[in-house]
Amino acid sequence: MHLYQCEAFEMITREYESTLNVSMADELKKRGLDTRSEVMYPSNRRIDIEVRIGPVVVAVEAEHGQSSSKRREAVKDADARLEQGLAQCAVAVCYPEGTTRESLKTVKDLIWSVRDDVSDELAWHEGDIDQLSAVIRLMPAQLGDPDAVAASLSLSLDVAVRRLNESQKRSLAEKLDLPSSKPSGNHKSVNGRWDKSAKRALLVVATAVMFHSRLDGHLISMKPEYDGRLGIDTPFTGDWPPDMAQVCVDSGDLIGAYAKAWDLILALDYKPIFETGRAALLSCPIDPAFSLAIEDAARAALAVSANIAGLRHDLLGRIFHRVVETARNDGSFYTTTAAATLLASLAIREDMCDWDDLDAISKLRITDPACGTGTLLMAAAERIKDIAPQLRNDGATARVMIEAVLSGYDINLTAIHMAATTLGLLSPSTRFRSMKIARSLLGVDERGDAFLGSLEFLDVAPKIIASPSTTGFMSQIDGGEDMGHPSPADLVIMNPPFTRDSLRHHQFSESEKRKLQAREKEILGSSPVQLSSNGNAFLYLADFMVKRDTGRIATVAPLVTATNVSALGIRRYLASSHHIETIVASHDPERIYFSENTSIGELLLVCQRWPDNKGTKPPTRVVNLARNPSTPADAIGVASAIANGTVESQGYGTVQYWPASKISVGNWGAVQFLSPYLCEQFGQLQDGKLFRTAALGRIAEIGPDGRGIRGACNRSAMPASGGMTALWDHKTDVTQSMSAKPDTYITAKPGKEEHLKRLWEQRGRMLLPMRLFLPTSRVTATRLIQRGLGSAWVPCKPDIADVEAEVAEKALCVYLNSSVGILAFMGDRSNRKPTYPNISMDDIRKLIVPNFSVVGIDAALELATAYDLHAEDVMLPLPYINDCTARKALDGAVVSALDLDSEMVEMIRRHLSMEPSVTGKRYERLGA
Repeated sequence: MHLYQCEAFEMITREYESTLNVSMADELKKRGLDTRSEVMYPSNRRIDIEVRIGPVVVAVEAEHGQSSSKRREAVKDADARLEQGLAQCAVAVCYPEGTTRESLKTVKDLIWSVRDDVSDELAWHEGDIDQLSAVIRLMPAQLGDPDAVAASLSLSLDVAVRRLNESQKRSLAEKLDLPSSKPSGNHKSVNGRWDKSAKRALLVVATAVMFHSRLDGHLISMKPEYDGRLGIDTPFTGDWPPDMAQVCVDSGDLIGAYAKAWDLILALDYKPIFETGRAALLSCPIDPAFSLAIEDAARAALAVSANIAGLRHDLLGRIFHRVVETARNDGSFYTTTAAATLLASLAIREDMCDWDDLDAISKLRITDPACGTGTLLMAAAERIKDIAPQLRNDGATARVMIEAVLSGYDINLTAIHMAATTLGLLSPSTRFRSMKIARSLLGVDERGDAFLGSLEFLDVAPKIIASPSTTGFMSQIDGGEDMGHPSPADLVIMNPPFTRDSLRHHQFSESEKRKLQAREKEILGSSPVQLSSNGNAFLYLADFMVKRDTGRIATVAPLVTATNVSALGIRRYLASSHHIETIVASHDPERIYFSENTSIGELLLVCQRWPDNKGTKPPTRVVNLARNPSTPADAIGVASAIANGTVESQGYGTVQYWPASKISVGNWGAVQFLSPYLCEQFGQLQDGKLFRTAALGRIAEIGPDGRGIRGACNRSAMPASGGMTALWDHKTDVTQSMSAKPDTYITAKPGKEEHLKRLWEQRGRMLLPMRLFLPTSRVTATRLIQRGLGSAWVPCKPDIADVEAEVAEKALCVYLNSSVGILAFMGDRSNRKPTYPNISMDDIRKLIVPNFSVVGIDAALELATAYDLHAEDVMLPLPYINDCTARKALDGAVVSALDLDSEMVEMIRRHLSMEPSVTGKRYERLGA
């Protein structure tokens, strides 16, 4: 092709792409986005499609075609717009080959890559224009570093608190009904008892300043006709507009200026935000120290508003949890905005409502009984705006969502103050008078009555403290109304508190704890499930709150909800009355959680009420993510792939469909592995289809566990009387083969001599681990050269008819170190941390092992012979299991002794070597 022909071809291509860009801009505009196409800037710089979201410019750079070169060109152009400063966000888009103006609106296989100046990672997502528009709308939420901003604000509030004396701190806290901290040290000093509560009160001031700043651009056109402070029949006669937030902080009397401005704003609305803020402002006599503390909080808040585009709503949650730090006691976890977006997208379906009908939308009821700072409610509102794009810019929709659709409850007054602020970000011009955000009291009141927060709804006649202030149980924060039982919900969406029993109510006195425990028994004693944690109680509450035939539950839960025996009751209970629709688990070692302030594995659960007359339940979709989305825009892509069945093809993870017959009995084990093959083979092992099996606890005595040993023993490096020894640690650089030596002598702690003597009588040679760090572990069963005890290990003493104890020990040791044995360990493990499972005594007792009484003594003898041959062989760490000669030898012995398919065992070994929980690294896609 001649040069002029090439130039002509490029010109035609460019003109065609421009035509598509104009059409794309029109389609995005129909979906509520402010768009312009082919926008020219000085120096011949151009944006294909410019989208403005508040102060943020998003550049959409598009190419016609999806070849590697087209993708590179789109990414290059998008990155250039960021470098040139023409946009704060950018997205590279590739139209499918052959796309026309007519076909664009229905195309399903657009691809796009969200660009930023932070990560070099290149990820492409596939979907239609609806999904792309949702991604673009969420892109401003990726700007800035909210963690850094939250940390900076937290430090500023610390400085402010240090300016105050104890009396001022106490007055601030008590005005907002915030408790003091427990005394520390010698328990006599009162200094510092009010620091945390005063900091939370100043955070209320800061958030009110932030919202004031957000309103500044709207207030001049919002002069109220009636004075909301005096009643709807009283005309407003005051000065308008109120001073701007920056003007107030620069005045000579900032407390007076803010108090006056917020009083004026209250004539309009926003009682949840500014009434509480004024209460904090006016809580103390004004002196230089108090004025400076308020100024610190206000100036820090204005800096936040200036630095975060659009005052992104996830920032408030991050700030709250950094400042409050209550998760240890009350189990409150901040849901990431990515997880909230994903959960809301899965829970709120397109067939849930007539989204073209505002009246139908207004009849929806979406409730969060543990709403915290409102992240999930905000995500639900964003999802509704995605599904009903024609209503997106209609202020009536925002008002309906705030006043009718969304409701939230929380035990923390500061949190619900921030939830009100968060929802207010939907539309600063929206009225708040009917906002359904309420405080649910956890604690004991002055009359000695105990209250359990939102769990009080489980009572037929919930105890309610009538109160004109913001302090009562279920007192609405904008007026103190008693809310009683909420309407049955179409959807309960939540990230409920999950706290182990030993820490629950730790912040209360012993007498208060006893009253709270008595109230728990009163409300929950007749419940049909074992409520071993408050998290399980909230799942039971959610079932109680949803509509009987059509209600849905969407929740974040610990991963152990799907795996632990203690949660078996709640699994069976939910499955009995619901279709467990979708379970999403993260197998991304960098993000095993869906909450910010936790390090434990979590899952997302969505289920639908299923009446008895509805027929057979469909299977449950179990999605195991290889990469957990870190931004709302990425979460939209994952949600789309789940809905469209393209999770695997787009490289997000794997999907399994588990029958209702398994789910109903509480077998949710599909979350245990990223590899569906391993889940399938573990199921075969569980069902006894590979060979005849037994639970280890049925053929062996297990124990004593390490906790008892540690309580009774002291360690010694030198021989001691009695000659007692133990394998104390699981050091993978020391314990590298099936045969092991004790690593310590043990002696009795004072007064524990008889106890240790009884424990010593239970010693054994074969030991099993009570915890495993899978990326470095080498052995999953070992045999001591002499009988002993363990700390990180537990003795296992087989007792099998017609099989000598020594033969049984050796045979089991070989089996448990084989690939099939490791599959048995991992397939039923307690998955608090997938890479580092703690293996309980119950887990060990239910380990699936060969039933040698059935498979035959010859099988045991063959495996014992393999032990004699390979007992001293050094085994490689589990990530290198596929390259380990010793492991392959053990696998060969298991294949021969148990008559297994060698290719199947080889496949198990290979898949184990790639599991993220084994490698501790993100799964590497084949061909990537």
